[in-house]
Amino acid sequence: MLNSITVRQVAFGILLVLTLLVGIAWAGAASAVPITTVLPAASPGAAGDYVVLAWNDLGMHCYNGDFQDLAVLPPYNSLWAQVVRVGNPPQVITTGISVTYVFTDNTYSVGKSNFWDYAQQLFGVALLPDVGLAGKGLAGSMDLHGDHFVAEGIPLTEYMDSAPQTPYPYQLATVIVRDVGTQVELARAVVVAPVSTEMHCEYCHVDHGVGNPDIATGSVTRNILTLHDGENDTQLMNNRPVLCANCHSSNALGTPGVPGLPSLSRAIHSKHKEKVHPGLTGCYSCHPGPRTQCLRDVMASQYGMDCISCHGTMEIVASNPNPWLNEPRCDNATCHGSGYAQDQALYHLSQGHGGLYCAACHDSPHAIAPSREPNDAIKFIAWQGHAGTLDTCTVCHAAVPTGAGPHGILAPWQRSFTLEPDRISMAEPGQQVVYTHTLHNTGNLADTYGLVWSSSQGWAAVAATIAPPIPLTPDQAATIVVTVTVPNSVVVRGMRDTTIVTVTSQISPTLVQHVTDVTWVPVSYIYLPLVMRNG
Repeated sequence: MLNSITVRQVAFGILLVLTLLVGIAWAGAASAVPITTVLPAASPGAAGDYVVLAWNDLGMHCYNGDFQDLAVLPPYNSLWAQVVRVGNPPQVITTGISVTYVFTDNTYSVGKSNFWDYAQQLFGVALLPDVGLAGKGLAGSMDLHGDHFVAEGIPLTEYMDSAPQTPYPYQLATVIVRDVGTQVELARAVVVAPVSTEMHCEYCHVDHGVGNPDIATGSVTRNILTLHDGENDTQLMNNRPVLCANCHSSNALGTPGVPGLPSLSRAIHSKHKEKVHPGLTGCYSCHPGPRTQCLRDVMASQYGMDCISCHGTMEIVASNPNPWLNEPRCDNATCHGSGYAQDQALYHLSQGHGGLYCAACHDSPHAIAPSREPNDAIKFIAWQGHAGTLDTCTVCHAAVPTGAGPHGILAPWQRSFTLEPDRISMAEPGQQVVYTHTLHNTGNLADTYGLVWSSSQGWAAVAATIAPPIPLTPDQAATIVVTVTVPNSVVVRGMRDTTIVTVTSQISPTLVQHVTDVTWVPVSYIYLPLVMRNG
C-alpha cells in the first residue's frame, strides 16, 4: 500500500523533472502549453486502499530432522491470505490482483534438511531442489482458492540463511499483493510460518533407553524401527526409509493406511499414553517442544490453559475417530459458546464477520492473539498499531461502523475524520488551478467542523460543498475546493504559493487535520525550433 510519504517523494521527484522542462513550447505557437498535472497523496486506511490479512493454517508445522530411516511428517508449511479493499463496506477482493510470498532470510532448504535425498523413496516423487511436495518453493505465487489465496506445502526449514546451524521455529514470510496490470504493490504483511523438528524421541529411545532397554543400534530412529519389528513382526529395518503413514493412516498426509491398523495418531498416543508425563511436559516430549513451545497463544499465556485443556488426555486423543479433522471447537458450551459459532468443523476453516476467516483476525490455532512470540505481533502492529486480535475497525472500514460487528460487538463511540489529499501543480501566469479535497467523518458520531486556510501569496480562495461550520453524520463526506489564481504578470515567475487548509472538530477541538496545496510558477519558457521535413 502506498503511503503519503511515498507519494510525496514521487510527487517531488516528478516536480523536479517538470521544473526543468516546464514552459516548453513549439516555435510559432501562440502560447505555452499549459501544465495542469495535479498529484494526490494517499492516506492509509482510505477508501480504495488495500490490506492483506495473512496467516499460517495450523500455528505449527513439524517435520523430521533426519529422513534417512523414517518419516513422520515432511517439510510442508502453508500460508493463507485474504485481500480486503478498504471501504464502506469493505470488500474481499480476488480479481485483478496477484498475491506472492517470499522468505527473505530463508531462501533455500537443501543443505538444511536431507529430505530431498529420500523424497523419491518416501513419497514416490522426484523433487527439484527446494521444491516441496505440492510444487511450491521458498518464494512464489499464492493460488486462489475461492475467497482466499493459499501457498500450500512450502518446504520450509527452521534454519535461517543468516544462521543455518541455529534452529529458529518462528520464521517470517512476506506476503505481497500487486495490481495484475501495473504490478504496483497494493499491500503487504509479514507473517509467521512456524516450523520445528523438535520431536524428542531420544528421551526414551537412545541406545538402551527406557523405551528399548535391550536395543542399541547407535541411532534413535533405528532403535525405534528395531523395536517395532520385534513387537509387530515387521521388516522395517530392511525397508528404510519408512514413511509411517504408509501403514498407519494419516489425515495430515491424506494416506489411507493399511486396513485393520490404527491411524498414526491413535497408534502413537495409545502406545505412549502411560509412558510419558500426563501433562504439558508429556506433550512436549513429542510435539515441539521445550525449546519451541508451540502453544504460545493468549489462552496459555493469560489463562493458564495447556494442550490437555482443549484436546484432553492422551487416552482421549487416542480415541479420536478422525484425528486432524475432528478437533476442539471454539463454540463448545464449556468454552466460548454459541456467540462464537464456527461454521465449519475446524476453527482454521471457519469464517465469520464479512466473510473473513476466523484466523484472519484471531490468528492461527495455538497462536491465538496476543501470542507470546514477538514475531506473531508484527502484522497486527502494522495493521492497527498494537499487538493482539485485529480489533480496529478502520483497518478494513473507511469509517468506524455504527452497527454490531463480529460476535455482536459494537465499536466504541469515537470521533475521527480524514482530510485528503495533499496536492501539487504548476501554472502559468494568468492561469487558475482548482484543487479538490475530501473531508470524511470516519467516526461513528456526528460532528461539526470549522474551516480555515492560509495562502502564502494570497492567491487562494476556499469553499466547501456544505457551508462552514460543516455538519457531517457518520460516514458522510464533504468536498473542499481550493482555487488558486496566478496573477497575469511576469513578476510571479519563479514564485510558489503554499495553501494550507485546516479543519478542526468543533466538538473535540484536539482533532485537527491539514492539507497542503503547492502551486509552482516556472521561471521561464524554453523554445525549441520547429524543423520541417519533406516527405
